Amino acid sequence: MRRKFHIFDTARRKHPGVAMTLPTFFIIGAPKAGTTSLHHYLDQHPEIQMSAIKEPRFFALPESGEAQLPGRVATLAEYEDLFDPAVAVRGESSTDYAAHPRREGAPERIKQLVPEARFIYLVRDPIERSVSHYRMAAALMGEKRPLAEALRDGLDDPASRYIAPSLYATQLELYLRHFPAERILVVDQAQLLAERRATLGDVFSFLAVADEIDSGALEEEKLSSAQWRAAPEGYAGFVGRHVTPRVRWVPRGLRRSVRGALERTLWRPIDASLDDELRTRLEALYAPEAERLRQLTGGRFASWAV
Repeated sequence: MRRKFHIFDTARRKHPGVAMTLPTFFIIGAPKAGTTSLHHYLDQHPEIQMSAIKEPRFFALPESGEAQLPGRVATLAEYEDLFDPAVAVRGESSTDYAAHPRREGAPERIKQLVPEARFIYLVRDPIERSVSHYRMAAALMGEKRPLAEALRDGLDDPASRYIAPSLYATQLELYLRHFPAERILVVDQAQLLAERRATLGDVFSFLAVADEIDSGALEEEKLSSAQWRAAPEGYAGFVGRHVTPRVRWVPRGLRRSVRGALERTLWRPIDASLDDELRTRLEALYAPEAERLRQLTGGRFASWAV
């Protein structure tokens, strides 16, 4: 039985006629397709405010067997506090909003509270995305299985963390049931990387803000999963809780450089090579989804393997 989602926090009720402060747009995924970089770029724009917390996950729910969704902003009051009512264009990025059937019902819940929302959906070659997602899980989320085992298990499980987010047409179709196509912009990560300025111009036009941004803000790319190492369990949490708050005064680029050099010295690389048999199975799984995505969007996605 589908669980009901109780939107309103009983500890904080708005007076009738007082508008809630909520996002006007969402970056809904896919994970490992450039959402962190795009969140950062948009936050540099003078007319846009992005939530200070990336991945607030307010409209996502724990899956079966999970007591709670880690890091989720759980109450409406806390969620509203992420946004500045003085800024007209407000956004947040939560990749769990496009991970059906692992996470179900996000489009419906967003429709209930933000019926005029706009959406930016970043996509990437689905096989590359799955492999990158595995790298992240092996580095940060305690994944111990070899790549081949993890992805083969996922082929038999539509709710796999590695498979579900690469089913782009399925995710998009769920949003199209509740929102008109003109309010959803699908962006290929390959275009964001190769033609960043022009691609961001399309995003700014979609959000109806001026096509202006400090070009220096576009130079930074967030950490690629290819650079990650298999650190001990709990390492990422330790860094986030105890190290990062103490070194915020150090320039971001220098922090990343020092941390990367240290981790490359201490931890082993993550083996994420695909054998031919597994690649063939992934191609067979993703090809129909990629074709439907092309039909839905008119995009070519020419660099993809499927």
